[in-house]
Amino acid sequence: MMFLRSWLTPVIAGALACTMAIPTFAQKKGAKKPQPAPSLETTVLATVGQEPILYGELERAYQRNPNRRFTKLTELPKDSLMDFLKLYSNYRLKVLDAKRRGFDKEESVKTEMANNRTMLAEKAFFDKRIVDARVDDLARRRQLEIDLGVILCAVEDAETKTVDSARSHRKALALIDLLSKGASFEQLARDSSDDRETATRGGRLPWISGGTIIKTVEDEAYRLKQGEFSRTPVGSRFGYFVVKVYRSMPRMEVKARHILLTSNGERDSLTNERFADTVLTLLAMPPSKANDELKRRGIESTGDVFSDLAKTYSDDKSSGARGGYLGAYTRSNGLDNTGNRFAPEFEEGVFALKDGQTSGKVRSRFGIHIIRRDSTRSIDPIAERDNAKRTYRRLYFEEDKRILLDSLKKVYGYGWNDAVLAKFRSAIDTTKNINDTTWYAKVPSELQSATIYRMPGSGMTVAAFSDSLRKRLDLKGFTLNAAGFERAINRMVDADIIKRATTNLEQNDPEFKALMDEFNDGIILFKAEDQEVWSKLKFDTTEARAYFEETKSRWKTDVRYGITEIYVTSDSLAKALRARIDGGENIGDLAAQFTERATMRDKRGDLGLLEAKRNKLAQRAADERLAVGAVVGPVVHERGWAVFSLTKIDPPRQKTFEEALPELAPSFQDMQQKRLQERWLESVRKTFPVEFNNGAIAKLYNK
Repeated sequence: MMFLRSWLTPVIAGALACTMAIPTFAQKKGAKKPQPAPSLETTVLATVGQEPILYGELERAYQRNPNRRFTKLTELPKDSLMDFLKLYSNYRLKVLDAKRRGFDKEESVKTEMANNRTMLAEKAFFDKRIVDARVDDLARRRQLEIDLGVILCAVEDAETKTVDSARSHRKALALIDLLSKGASFEQLARDSSDDRETATRGGRLPWISGGTIIKTVEDEAYRLKQGEFSRTPVGSRFGYFVVKVYRSMPRMEVKARHILLTSNGERDSLTNERFADTVLTLLAMPPSKANDELKRRGIESTGDVFSDLAKTYSDDKSSGARGGYLGAYTRSNGLDNTGNRFAPEFEEGVFALKDGQTSGKVRSRFGIHIIRRDSTRSIDPIAERDNAKRTYRRLYFEEDKRILLDSLKKVYGYGWNDAVLAKFRSAIDTTKNINDTTWYAKVPSELQSATIYRMPGSGMTVAAFSDSLRKRLDLKGFTLNAAGFERAINRMVDADIIKRATTNLEQNDPEFKALMDEFNDGIILFKAEDQEVWSKLKFDTTEARAYFEETKSRWKTDVRYGITEIYVTSDSLAKALRARIDGGENIGDLAAQFTERATMRDKRGDLGLLEAKRNKLAQRAADERLAVGAVVGPVVHERGWAVFSLTKIDPPRQKTFEEALPELAPSFQDMQQKRLQERWLESVRKTFPVEFNNGAIAKLYNK
């Protein structure tokens, strides 16, 4: 039974042990609400009308940018804080004005808000109930790497050719008993594991971290201490496992280089061994002596002896071209997090070294390696949590979500009427699928009005269930067996379950309420801004000309460079042509004869006036501040070589309105937009005055 590929596709086997009832909160009548102690979070930094802007609110708004999600406002210079506070107060001004106009009461807006809430509430609910804790746990696991072995007990039934669960469990118990009496885990794995691929390695697996192996085995591996083995069988869809942890170490990212020497047509195995000794001798020399020896051997020295030897001698040409560099490696995620792993002997060789050390001869099936470990870096916990979240969403989320929804079904009173379900299934041909139009024909009429599925306050009849199966496009192709019915009913009721579970989410989850307020404010702000700004933006030529006159100094042509070029694809010809120019021959005459740009021969190589930002030769003329008449080259250019001369420098000049228009129009529109925005804000400030709490802001910095 070959299951090893499934190690990279983890699944969840088990249930979440959590209470699924949704809590409700109520304040007793007459009871005084507890007053929170004054804190930085609730410090009022400004007021917009009657609305306070709190420090915590402003900081969360600032941290919504992913590049500053961990930056505290108190870490900012005061000027930067004030700039952001002014921007945010302008945002709140516009939202207040949108509400004053009643945009939030419009039916189209309310519909959009409701649709947004449905989508956001579902994500927020599942994040709080399952995702956040599971991601935190997975991220912690990914800080640790485990070297483990497994024995799979998957005894097959002779007739069905499926795993016999009871016999597999008994076999696992027997093996655990033998291990308890001192038996060798590796030998038991070779003799008894029902997965032959891992059995040949004594049950040993590659190093793992969180999210790289099936979940039940991973859970057991992270539960066991170093040297321990399972005391009870570990269940899975493959059978039962017995797990042993050999080593557990912090996950580190190592960068290393190597020189690979192989026996080939030039070197037999003995000669290869001696040659490896020679390379090691060179590496052991003092740098100055080693560099002298490299030069004596005709090797151009860069000062990095290992790199020079790798480029010259390594039979791994790919890494050799990079001085032997292989990439960043972790034992559980492989090279550059691709899952591609070093040969076991090579991996052990890398991790046996300390930073800056060079190995002796490390042998693998590829040949002899000489390894240098350059650096080691601990895993960044912040970046790793992001990786863990992506891994969890990809591998585990759907299974956990299903477990939670099934639990909520019981809490809310959803469920099959088993008696009616049995009669319904006996009346249809369960070997067919829903696409077959005849499957429903034999259902008796008296059964159609019976309730087949219970729901809170109502129920789904056989007729309603059957109509959905026949008519809903998202149910096409479903099977008419128990599994198909369960999938179909989940499609029908999941949305209703989620709606019930998230009914009071704003009251129970302040973060979600803040998120919804932000989304809803954005919807009405868009309508207000469209009315006050975007719909009023019009390109008026007269105004644009006036703007051009006011900003005339901004609209000038770039410096242009006159270039005469000879372009050839032979470096030796390019050098010969440069020598003839230096000898007094005219570059235009030579271009007419030799340039390999066919259209340029008649023009004697004259490329015309070129802007530096559009042509590399003109860029070079600008960067090197060439004088008119200067000749440069040969230089590598495009796919050949160029020799060129600077024939003219055309200085900047004032553009006409028509010439400036492509650049001027966006700038003019931006100016109009800012002017309309400010006019709008000025009018709103009359209704909702803005006041900054300078005393509170000063205290942030006095501390």
